[in-house]
Amino acid sequence: MPGVQLPETIIATDKLGHFAIYGIFNWLVIKGLASSDNLTSKSVLIATLVVTIYGVLMEIVQWSFFPNRFFEVWDIVANFIGAVLVYFIFNFHFTKK
Repeated sequence: MPGVQLPETIIATDKLGHFAIYGIFNWLVIKGLASSDNLTSKSVLIATLVVTIYGVLMEIVQWSFFPNRFFEVWDIVANFIGAVLVYFIFNFHFTKK
C-alpha cells in the first residue's frame, strides 16, 4: 500500500525510520553474535554487510512485487548509515576492551 504523505523536512521522517530500524536490526544481530561467543571484528563487519545487503534486497522486493511502491536509493543510504553507525559503536566498544 502506498505510504502516508508526510511533510517534507530537512531530513525526511521515513529516512529516520529506516536509519533507526536498520541500526536496531544490526544491533540485534551483533548482540546475537556476542551471546553465542562469536563476536570478532570480522563477524561484526560481516553482520553489518549482511544487514545492508538485506536492506537493498528489501528495496528490490518492494519495487518488484508491490504495486505503487518504489525503489528508493535514499532508503538504502539511510539503512546503510544506521547499520554502519552501530558497526562503529560495537567496533569501538570491542577494541577498547
